[in-house]
Amino acid sequence: MFTKQLRVLATLANADGNIDETELKLMEKIGKAHDMSIDEIHHAINSPEKVEELSELDDNQRFELLYSIVQLMKIDNKIFNEEILYCQEIAMKLGYPFEAIMEIYPHVNTRINLSVPGEKAALKRKLDKILNQ
Repeated sequence: MFTKQLRVLATLANADGNIDETELKLMEKIGKAHDMSIDEIHHAINSPEKVEELSELDDNQRFELLYSIVQLMKIDNKIFNEEILYCQEIAMKLGYPFEAIMEIYPHVNTRINLSVPGEKAALKRKLDKILNQ
């Protein structure tokens, strides 16, 4: 199930024509957190695909994917127009308006080994309010 989400991340990471080491490490960490083997992770990363449908994801999966694409966009400290457009496209497919990306962007942490569940939960509540307006 998570392979599709990882392929979304791989497509974003490659939007600038290069998957750098920090992007790769983040995708590996995310894949491992979802019980994927390193071989499964690398296969997904090396098989990016244009994503047409994400409606099968539940609310938590949609938020985690949105958070991950923003984190991945920021991790190499270079933001390209192609990355922003791809994030916007994915956010819309997840049911989020573009303002959702701008709302969470300053709060998404790019340190790979840091996870602050309370902060992520607060961001999810903010986005839920945006969705329910």
